[in-house]
Amino acid sequence: MTTSQIELNVYQAARETAVLTNRSDLGVLIFSGETRFDLINRMSTQKVLTMAKGEGTATILTTDIGRIIDRLLLYATNSKVYALTSENNSDNIARYLMRFVFFQDDFHIQDVSNDTVIFGVYGPQARQKVVAAGFPDEDLPLHHWRQVKFGNMTAYLHRTDPIHGDGYFVMGERKDKDALWQRLLDAGLTVADTAAFDYLRIEAGLPRFGRELTADYIPLEANLWGDVSFNKGCYIGQEIIARMESRGKLAKKLVQLTADEPLEAGSDLQANGKNAGTVTSAAVGPHGTVGLGYVKTSVLDSGSELSVGETAVKIIKEMTA
Repeated sequence: MTTSQIELNVYQAARETAVLTNRSDLGVLIFSGETRFDLINRMSTQKVLTMAKGEGTATILTTDIGRIIDRLLLYATNSKVYALTSENNSDNIARYLMRFVFFQDDFHIQDVSNDTVIFGVYGPQARQKVVAAGFPDEDLPLHHWRQVKFGNMTAYLHRTDPIHGDGYFVMGERKDKDALWQRLLDAGLTVADTAAFDYLRIEAGLPRFGRELTADYIPLEANLWGDVSFNKGCYIGQEIIARMESRGKLAKKLVQLTADEPLEAGSDLQANGKNAGTVTSAAVGPHGTVGLGYVKTSVLDSGSELSVGETAVKIIKEMTA
């Protein structure tokens, strides 16, 4: 088969059944100590004061002007909080958080990224596939998790941001990488490589660190409203985010794009000869070019036509909560 046929098979699986991809470049930190919830709560956008074992949530670290540092996925045990950072970013986040640990805090960080594997399962039949792999048939809320034993192997199932219907993380120790991967393959999953996953997440409108999630944007512009609490205590960047929410007017918004020609991430979007925004992600697949980008709200309101150079760019839809 040719490469394009393989890509089409992966695309069809993501749309009709489910795909398996390696997400082990995500960082994994363990927070422990009596004030672990307090510190995360005062540092990030979500209300994080306590979570019971098996529960989880997403929260965002922001700068003092409300710009994105990283999005963390938190998972609670009885005595610890596991945090997934974005790709290859655990060391940066650990060093950043430790700057805000005061003498009265009982807060400790352990980086276990190199000892952990993370696999993503995405698609309309993701739940059926992980159940076929031996995980519990339970309708987990978003970001909640369960532990499972397979003989001497311990694995963890986490409900995560969906792509084409549903999404799960399967996590385990690095020593069990091959056995865990094979167990998922045996459940009938189709493998999506890094390029295929990127196409699928762009098409699904899922923002990614270093692309849509950077210090150029605030969480509301990235459509991460669900990761922000508007009735919690103070956190770094709260004033700016609260002001933008109360005014109901964002400077720019994340949108899905398409074009007849390939697009390059980082390209300037133009409208009527003026800068209108930026392409942040782009990929080419079975149905042509797809992209994500930020477009000025004034341009969106005016309905002006967009372009990158001589290439016409169309907005598929605005990313809305």
